[in-house]
Amino acid sequence: MYFSKAAISLVCVLLILSVFMANLLNIIAIDNFYAESSNIGENYTKYLGKKYGQMTDSTKNLLWFLQISDIHISIFRDPARIAHFQQFTDITVKSIKPLIVLATGDLTDAKAKDNLGSSQVKKEWVYYHNIIKESGVTEYTTWLDIRGNHDNFNIRTINSQENYFRNFSIQGTTHSKSYAHIVEHNGVNVAFLGMDACPDPGLRRPFNFIGILDVQEQQNLEKLKNEADQKADHLVWFGHYPTSCILSLERDSQRMSVRELIGSAGGSQVYVCGHLHSMGGLVKQMYTKHKKGYLELELGDWKDNRMFRLAAIDHGLFSFIDQKHNSWPIILVTNPKHARYVLPGREPLQLIPESTHIRILVFSDVKIESVKISFDKISWMLCKKKDGPLYVCRWLPHLFATGLHKLYVEAIDEMGKNNTLEHPFSLDGTVMPFGITSRLMLMLDAGAVFQAVFGTLLIINVLPLVILRLQKRPPKYMRRYGQKILRSLWLLSKIDRIFYPIVLYAIYLPLGPWVIGELIDGYIGTIFAWGILIKGTYLPEPFTYTYGSVQLLFVQLPLILVLAHCLDTRLFAQNLRGYKRLIKNMPFIFLLSIQLLLAYFFWLEYGTISFLFGPLRTWSVVLSTLLWYKTLTLPPDYCRYLIKLNDLPS
Repeated sequence: MYFSKAAISLVCVLLILSVFMANLLNIIAIDNFYAESSNIGENYTKYLGKKYGQMTDSTKNLLWFLQISDIHISIFRDPARIAHFQQFTDITVKSIKPLIVLATGDLTDAKAKDNLGSSQVKKEWVYYHNIIKESGVTEYTTWLDIRGNHDNFNIRTINSQENYFRNFSIQGTTHSKSYAHIVEHNGVNVAFLGMDACPDPGLRRPFNFIGILDVQEQQNLEKLKNEADQKADHLVWFGHYPTSCILSLERDSQRMSVRELIGSAGGSQVYVCGHLHSMGGLVKQMYTKHKKGYLELELGDWKDNRMFRLAAIDHGLFSFIDQKHNSWPIILVTNPKHARYVLPGREPLQLIPESTHIRILVFSDVKIESVKISFDKISWMLCKKKDGPLYVCRWLPHLFATGLHKLYVEAIDEMGKNNTLEHPFSLDGTVMPFGITSRLMLMLDAGAVFQAVFGTLLIINVLPLVILRLQKRPPKYMRRYGQKILRSLWLLSKIDRIFYPIVLYAIYLPLGPWVIGELIDGYIGTIFAWGILIKGTYLPEPFTYTYGSVQLLFVQLPLILVLAHCLDTRLFAQNLRGYKRLIKNMPFIFLLSIQLLLAYFFWLEYGTISFLFGPLRTWSVVLSTLLWYKTLTLPPDYCRYLIKLNDLPS
């Protein structure tokens, strides 16, 4: 019978895991149904192919642009960040001469000297504005900037004087929120659509991680998209937040996700963003292709990694490469296109096998000496320089008709700096997969993930104690140490004065207010697990669940284990004295230190009122201390009852 229960439990667990994995794989699956079978996509690519014609060595039908993200200009940290940004505008932009520069949010740091408080710092915005203006880049390129969450810290309304983006950015004077910029250059007609998902009002950190598109902004974006789709052949979307970190509010009982919005435009090829900082460098290439057939490309930050992106549209084909600052030469192959980033139904891929020349953009801060290519790294062919940065070389596409192939490009400038690029391509539709981590980060719903983690931790904190309380005897476990822990938890669940406060506090977290405090200067708000109330406005900020998860994982769950340990000491090691007794209480002292530290950080972030009226952080310190004291001072009669209950000798 025991084996049967274990087997049934195992089957149930495996079934739940299999359902979870199936749903997860379905979410991150890259489905090319739209691109391969849609009549709209087929007609669109035929139109582009007819418009652009054969790809030869001509410099027509080609444009390129740059992206920089998460600059985080700060007057308190890393002075080189500002100096290198000035080099970017003075040298990099002038050397590449892009048609457009996209600055996708977090233009300034907006964090206090202690790195915890957050508010707009006018001097940082002045630095940003002056560097761009004094460099003169706006005289020959268009600088399109948009806000990030740091640019929205502690802003009461978008029209408040603290919103320095309106006065010190390049586009803020004319576009306070989302906007479109349509250009026709060298035979290419492209619309750049900037998406501002910053919540209004803008809270101080950390509850400003998820972007929110309210009904009004959704309508504005839909209008911009429709106009751009009619006037431009190609749509390049840009914003700060990845689509996984944008929440669309319901309108007319319906909710259009940002991915549906982007994918519904036939000319949409790519959405470029920042915000995640390549997860601290752990996911350096955070790219994916969504089910609607367009790319999403998160760019590593300028703040710590000094990254920027070079992208091009050549005869309707979108190509890009991410580059580290001051790393020359820069090589971007535009034909044949990289096998991983092909977009069937959204670009004229039929032009590649019909082309006569390999096409490569090469840039350096000095003159390029030579560019050569190879397919085997043995025999090299020199490329011919055309006007500007374009280098071409004749090729025979039919030799590479099937399978995956690699093109190697080597560029050398007059200073002797060289760079070699490995470029995989295919002409028969053979594709390369995207990394699983990148797909998870960009295709999941961050808010749903935060909520699921919080719910799971809540169950872990409540359900085991409830189950143990209903059992008449402690559950059996083969290992001695595990048996001791289960016995202590079982005994703890039998103490009403401990059990009910622990369980009720955990149940309170998803329901009651966590903090009442000055969330924006001059405005009192209330934080719940399910959102934030301030200025008569409800902000469904899912990042609150992360804060609750930290409380459950690093405070509530350890507290249960520490109290069980203290109870075990109280019942079965009553003769401990001196330093041994102190050592036995060290786990609680360590836990209390963590709680005090978390409460202190919250005080620095949101002030004294939030510290005093903070059930999540401050009040939990009082509760933990009280429960610890009650555990250590159980009456002797209660102790004897528990020992007898466990059927152990006193």
